[in-house]
Formats: sequence, structure tokens, C-alpha cells
Amino acid sequence: MSPSVALEIHSLNSFELTADGQYLMFKGNQPEVIALHYSVMHELLAALSNAIGWSQRVRRKKDDMKFAMPCEAWAIGGDKDESSHLVLTFRLPGGAELSFRMHRAEARHMTEVLSLVTGLTRVKETSCSKLQ
Repeated sequence: MSPSVALEIHSLNSFELTADGQYLMFKGNQPEVIALHYSVMHELLAALSNAIGWSQRVRRKKDDMKFAMPCEAWAIGGDKDESSHLVLTFRLPGGAELSFRMHRAEARHMTEVLSLVTGLTRVKETSCSKLQ
């Protein structure tokens, strides 16, 4: 059995979704085009976020460092399929958006926590004193 060879990618020149939405095509510094099937995109998004955070902690030798992307704008809306959930959308510089589905009860708790950490509310004025 021959040893496997890693395809090293140092830059991405472009990416596009196929017309049928089945594949995300990456073009980078290698002559090969990489095609990712839609079934692995969610796992890839989670893996990339985790890997970036881990890489930052290792390279900077700071175990408590968090990976955070800049937020250019945000919006909150209802989940069309379920009235018990909200959809929180964050726009990144360049226009990409990340959305998260959250139960309304958790959103209420998030509101309390945001009030605490921004100084809008004092601890004794909320129903929750534990930050998650």
C-alpha cells in the first residue's frame, strides 16, 4: 500500500456552487479543483471553526483563546418551520452569513446575559445570575 499524499492548499482563488447545489468547487494554488458534496458542508464548517480556534491556541500558546469572527451586521427572525425557535443571523465582512437556530427560552436567557455583560442590568435585577 502506497503512503497517502496530502494536497497542500495555501490559498483559495475562487469557489462556486454547482448549478444543482450538489457541490462546492474550490480553486486554489493547486491545479486540481476540489469538489465538496453538500452532505459534508455542515461538518466542514464546524471542523474549520474548531481547527482555527485550536490552531490559534497552539500557535499563541494561550489555552483560553477563543476563535471569533468579525460581525458586520446581525438580524433576528422567526423560524418559519417552528414557532418555538428564533434564527440569529450574523453577516461577516464580505457578505457571507452564518445563521443559528435557537429555542426562544434560550434567547430570553441570552438577553439577560447580554444585559449583564453590557452593564445595562445589574445582577440582582435579573432572574439569572449564572453566565453560560
